Amino acid sequence: MRIPTLIRSSTALFALVPALGLTLSFYFFSTHDQVAYWPYPYAPALVQRSIEQVYALSYALVSAAAAWQGARFKESRVRELAPYRRGWAVVTRTLAPVVAVGWLVLLVPVVLAFAERPTWPTPDSLPPLLLGLVLCAAHGVIGFTVGQWLKPALAVPVMACSVFLLVSYPHALEPFYLRHMSGEYFAHIGFAETATAASMAGHLLPTLGLAVAVCLLGVRGHVLLRAALAVAVCAGATFASYSIVKDWNYNPSVHVRAVETRCTGSAPEVCLPVSAGKDAESISGEVDRTFAVLKKYQVVDEPPKRVEEALNYGRFTPDDTKESAYLLLSTAHREHRVSADIISTYVTFPCEAPQPTLRRAVLLWLEGKTGTMSGYEQIAAGDPFYTRAQHREVLKGVAQVAGKSTAEQVAWYRTITRSACEAST
Repeated sequence: MRIPTLIRSSTALFALVPALGLTLSFYFFSTHDQVAYWPYPYAPALVQRSIEQVYALSYALVSAAAAWQGARFKESRVRELAPYRRGWAVVTRTLAPVVAVGWLVLLVPVVLAFAERPTWPTPDSLPPLLLGLVLCAAHGVIGFTVGQWLKPALAVPVMACSVFLLVSYPHALEPFYLRHMSGEYFAHIGFAETATAASMAGHLLPTLGLAVAVCLLGVRGHVLLRAALAVAVCAGATFASYSIVKDWNYNPSVHVRAVETRCTGSAPEVCLPVSAGKDAESISGEVDRTFAVLKKYQVVDEPPKRVEEALNYGRFTPDDTKESAYLLLSTAHREHRVSADIISTYVTFPCEAPQPTLRRAVLLWLEGKTGTMSGYEQIAAGDPFYTRAQHREVLKGVAQVAGKSTAEQVAWYRTITRSACEAST
């Protein structure tokens, strides 16, 4: 059968338009924000974030379409009409268009993500995509086999619904190991993180084992022997997957520190990802100026020797020490809040809940010293009870303090931090 004829006669042709429609809907209404979140394009995150919500869709689509193809294959008695053709070759040609549509569901979001955030794919960005491509083929084999056992009207909805639910729901359930075996790599890969071989194997083995098992049921040989071998393969693959992931929590296994960094300056030395490019000089300069202000007004005795981009550590950011600080510098730079974030981190009060207006006065006073004072709208976005009248009053007080000598301002700072705690009790 020629390829155009094969495509026209396949269920894949009818599934193509709704599949692409759903894929684009997922991307533009959900995935788009995740792709745009990171300050710099990072290939592993672009791949994983763009496809994590369409794994279940692609598998369910392939399973349902393959079940229909399997039922048609049995009803048309292809094996009897072409007894000299190899069965696996006929099945492969039948499933190829169906699996191709599933692959398209996975590939389209990846292409859109890289078009939106231009960068090149890297070898360590590909495993989540390859996982989906392999499991699409595995679900095609499973669906095709089920289609030969059930009527088409039953096989299609059963496969579509069961596969979608079994793949998409475990990441919201406990025990946690279920989400790491479902085939949906819902890991929320972050900056400087990459998928591990163990996490890929955990997702791959159960479905791949089931696909091999149903293939064994279709080969020639003793029925009991084939059945026993199929059960052994399926159970063994599932147990192997469970053994890998059984002790994991909601986080999968990930590699961290997968980005190259570059450090500039001294006291503090500022370390940023190489992808920061021209932003590095601006960020480093703002960090230096801010710590100089904090030291001048005795907010800190000495700045840390090293300030690192927290994104470089993925989801496992170390705790700050006297020697090192870990801040979201790149994200803050995009929002013009580098100084504000450093100030809010290092200004401390002798209580856990200082009076909000007095605390804000301290922060605005120091921000004014760095030339990066937050505007009313920026503050009100995080505090709906903050009024313009309050803001004018705070700015008036800050201006009065800023006109005093350095020693007087230091004394004011020490007094107001105590007053903020006394006013909150």
